[in-house]
Amino acid sequence: MSYQAITNRVLSGGLVTGWTLRDGEIWCMVTPPRHTRREQGWKLHLSATPPSAPHVLERAARVLVAHGCAFKFAVSPEVTADLISARAPRGQAGKFLTAYPADDEQLRTLAGLLHEATLGLAGPAILSDRRYRPDSLVHYRYGGFASSRRLNDEGLYEGVLRAPDGTFVADERNPWFSPPPWAPLPFEPPVPAGSDHRRGDPVILAGRYRVEEAVRHSNRGGIYRPRDRYTGEDVLIKEARPHVGADASGRDARHWLRHEGDVLARLAPLGITPAVRGVFEAAGHLFLVQDLIPGTNLARWCAERLARDGVPIPAPVAFRLARALTRLIGATHAAGFVLRDLKPGNVMVTPDDTPVLIDLECAIGVGERAPVVGTRGFTAPEYLDHPDHGDQDDGAFPPAPGPAVDCYSLGATLLHVACGLIPQLAPDSPALRDAGERVAVLVDTAAPAAPALRALAPLVLGLTADLPGRWTIEDAAGFLRRPPGAAPAAAGPTLTRDTRRRLINDGLAHLAATITPDGEHLWPRPRSAPPGDPCAVQLGAAGVLSVLDRAVRCGEHCAEATLRAAAHWLERRLAEPDRVLPGLYFGRSGTVWALHDAALTLGDDELADSARRYALNIPLDGTNPDICHGLAGAGLAQLHLWHATGEMRFAERAAHCADRLLNLTGAGIPGRGEALASMPYGFAHGTAGKATYLLAAGRALDRTDLVEAATDAGHILCAAARTRGDAADWPKAPGQTDRTV
Repeated sequence: MSYQAITNRVLSGGLVTGWTLRDGEIWCMVTPPRHTRREQGWKLHLSATPPSAPHVLERAARVLVAHGCAFKFAVSPEVTADLISARAPRGQAGKFLTAYPADDEQLRTLAGLLHEATLGLAGPAILSDRRYRPDSLVHYRYGGFASSRRLNDEGLYEGVLRAPDGTFVADERNPWFSPPPWAPLPFEPPVPAGSDHRRGDPVILAGRYRVEEAVRHSNRGGIYRPRDRYTGEDVLIKEARPHVGADASGRDARHWLRHEGDVLARLAPLGITPAVRGVFEAAGHLFLVQDLIPGTNLARWCAERLARDGVPIPAPVAFRLARALTRLIGATHAAGFVLRDLKPGNVMVTPDDTPVLIDLECAIGVGERAPVVGTRGFTAPEYLDHPDHGDQDDGAFPPAPGPAVDCYSLGATLLHVACGLIPQLAPDSPALRDAGERVAVLVDTAAPAAPALRALAPLVLGLTADLPGRWTIEDAAGFLRRPPGAAPAAAGPTLTRDTRRRLINDGLAHLAATITPDGEHLWPRPRSAPPGDPCAVQLGAAGVLSVLDRAVRCGEHCAEATLRAAAHWLERRLAEPDRVLPGLYFGRSGTVWALHDAALTLGDDELADSARRYALNIPLDGTNPDICHGLAGAGLAQLHLWHATGEMRFAERAAHCADRLLNLTGAGIPGRGEALASMPYGFAHGTAGKATYLLAAGRALDRTDLVEAATDAGHILCAAARTRGDAADWPKAPGQTDRTV
């Protein structure tokens, strides 16, 4: 029975009328008649797992409906699973149901009743909230009730709260209980259990492991690097929180962490994985202690070698790594396991370049049944997408795949090692080609610039071939016994006119088919995308509008209707935000640039006038000088509109941007041309972007001071460049060597 059907049954059984249910993408909102929601206050959250969710909803709904309290719940079991998954955002995870009490008195009444009604059902702790009782699914948090949000300085929407003095502060969703200091707690804080541990004291796990570093945190739990006080050795500890990632059978992250420990115990004696030091529980959390493998994961290892050497990995190095990985997988299969999720992130490379398998919670024995898991691009598509897997909501999981699934992963991993590609394939619609054929095109395309890939190409193609022709591990080992060949560079595939035409037509047809002129976003926004201005270039419609405009100007008149619809949608939305930011990508400067160009292409004078009027009202007094968010980007847009219209007001505004940029950076002060040297070097946020604008403005406005400042910046960039032959790159910023731009 669906969640909505459960709620309707509660409403009909209680003989109440006038309630409404409204489904959204993630939530179903349930409101009583004549409901007026408060702006903000203390609210209640209930957690649940996929098996417990129907029971939590029914019991909670009876309480909430009886008291006339509005609430919302996850719209489907799939959303419920996402909310408690290991990768769910920690500040949002676990919130299956939210209740919006009319006041704090009702909050206290409902908390007690909901606790009693759901006592004994399963659900994870909600990290952003405080539990009502230590054993309760009921949690509470202070936050916004209505969708009150504002654009922050970065061009992203964030929830806000109104402080007692009338100002707005961020509605922070931290993965810890952090109410605003001016909100009195509705319940007495819990009495801490007796402990000698004081704030600031070192964390000791199991009375033995002193935590030296938290490597990372996720919704599943932390990964820590402690020192064993008994042996003096550094180890690695992985944590699994109760009920996180629970599936239809009730198995959660603790089950799979314990399973990983069992797998490691079987494989570690073979010298291919870390060894298990122990497993222990604390406060219901499970901890796995294992050897700390020195080194870095394979993805980072490849990136660091490229940054250090400036050239792709040589063929002999790639061959040695391929032989070692093939040996590891062969030993895993001989021990009766299939990895299912082999990828560069799950291989640790030691300082002597020896690979070791890590993170083996997905490995299962031949014949075992388990949920289908893997990573797009590295796990065999026929396993992830097999239609016989069916609906796993009832716990009827498919059996383990055969060794061929790991062979595909090995081929995809070696492709990444040899040239840096992640072979994640977009849906082929209509499905004209198999995955193996599409990977072969990637190999042919990338091989000319990657000597290691040219040498490994037969192996990569064999391992990623479609079944039944896929190479086995034995086939791979046989190929690798020969020395790496000096494969000549190929010319690579040539895109025919028909192929280029098909690519363009497919893209334009997709934009036309997915446009939503009545939606909040003009094109559907991925759930994982941050909430930004739907009109901006970076996360909204203006970037796509610019693509459509270019297409129509190049003769693709089939896109004209889509261009017109997008342009008028954008014009209607211009006046809606509560803040107007100046930046080119996250602000509105890129938006009016794209809109004005589209208006000219469409021959729409009214639309062009609207874009120009709006551009003249973009604020130019901000303190961010960069291209992405600030004055340099806004100045480029003003220059563009001056060139397009000849209106001197745009030239004056462009000059204003340049002057403010000089003052903010100090670049225009005599003797301080080096001021830009302390900034990041890149284009979007750094010296290169600011200098680009100063040079463009100096030339257009005939101002030598701007050209000189840009020239100073150019000398700084030349001095910081790291050259290798004809190529050059830059560190992200002065003093940083780990990232390049």
